[in-house]
Amino acid sequence: MEETSSKKPLIYFSGVILAAALFALFLIKKCSVDEANYDASSEQSENLDSIGELKNIGESNVDEATPEELIGQIREVLLSADSEKNAQPLIDYIGKNHFSQSQLQQLKRLAGSSGLKLDSSSPYSRVEGHANRWSLNLADKSKILIDLEKTATGKWQIKKITLPKADEIIAKLTTPQGNKSITPPAAVDQSALITIRKFLNAISKLDAVTAGNYIDGSQVSYATLAGLCIIFEEGDYSLLKDKTLRKMFLKDTSSGWLVRLRSTSTGELAMFSITSKRGNIDLPWKITEINLDNLLSNYAQRSLGGDIYYSPLIKNPKGGDTLAIYFDLDAKNLTNRTKRQLTIVAKILKVSLDKKLTISGHTDSLGSDPYNLSLSRARAEKVMQFLAENGINKEQMEIVGYGKSKPRLPNTTAAGDDSPAGRRANRRAEILLDF
Repeated sequence: MEETSSKKPLIYFSGVILAAALFALFLIKKCSVDEANYDASSEQSENLDSIGELKNIGESNVDEATPEELIGQIREVLLSADSEKNAQPLIDYIGKNHFSQSQLQQLKRLAGSSGLKLDSSSPYSRVEGHANRWSLNLADKSKILIDLEKTATGKWQIKKITLPKADEIIAKLTTPQGNKSITPPAAVDQSALITIRKFLNAISKLDAVTAGNYIDGSQVSYATLAGLCIIFEEGDYSLLKDKTLRKMFLKDTSSGWLVRLRSTSTGELAMFSITSKRGNIDLPWKITEINLDNLLSNYAQRSLGGDIYYSPLIKNPKGGDTLAIYFDLDAKNLTNRTKRQLTIVAKILKVSLDKKLTISGHTDSLGSDPYNLSLSRARAEKVMQFLAENGINKEQMEIVGYGKSKPRLPNTTAAGDDSPAGRRANRRAEILLDF
């Protein structure tokens, strides 16, 4: 009995060592798996080309996508499924649970007979009359309809997919019409993309003059270009190195793009959209619309404390954009911020010596009418003086002071209380580039 008792500690100690060894082996195996998953994820996230078109993308990126980006991602997978004559990549990407058994068979039949080939001139579009419905446009003019929905966390996901009838598509692809068979349309050239990239390159360098070569001056004002450069500079934005552009649509004579930016200081993402057109395929592309609503909102939150009315771009009642610079209470001198803004304006004016601009000064409602008229004109004169010192002929400039007569916002609330935000927005000078 005494010998048996002496062996018990040894048996217990051996058991502890064995358990520890097994636990260490488990940890080593888990770390190896995590490292492999990390490497695979990193390799996938870098699998992008230079103009931002997606090649392979995981579910995490789908969750973060806007509706336009999500549809664009599905388009890329559909292209792959068509080229490989295999519907499985599309089924795996979207999720098998979105399809009935008959739809799964239908997709496989379409893929095997080139029925998933997209219309290259307009591969996808938003369906009018439906807020969150999109259409993948096939080469034979039939459509795959995709309904999207936003989750409780604000992310977009697929709600429903409606497929065309496979038999009808296959019949169209294989039945001659007269002496001709249906063939997919020719691919649209890349000249639209080149124009957009050159424009963005100029804007990123705060070169509104060069950027002006790519706009339709009757549709996009030079004030918009100057304002965009100001937002880039003050907001510390830079173009994303990956996924910079997202194609919304591309046709023979029109195209639409989403431009994605990142704040260098905070890493926060922002975007704006560009539309370009050309008269026919032999003419150069020109940018006809720049929608800055999303970017201005982001800029205001980051740089202006959420005050969108303190924006360097304001809407002109006669159409287009007008540049605005702002003054402190009872002040007429320019700040360092306004001097940087006016330097960009001066560069544009130097190459347009035959163009005119009107500078109007404004005040809030504090003070007497004579005093405010004098102060508003003094503000306009300070702007003109700075531009003249930077090489602009005074004969190009006209100034006027409106005092408190043209407020952008009410100086007081409906209850009669003082409105600091309104007064701040009204202490300004507006620059109308009459180009």
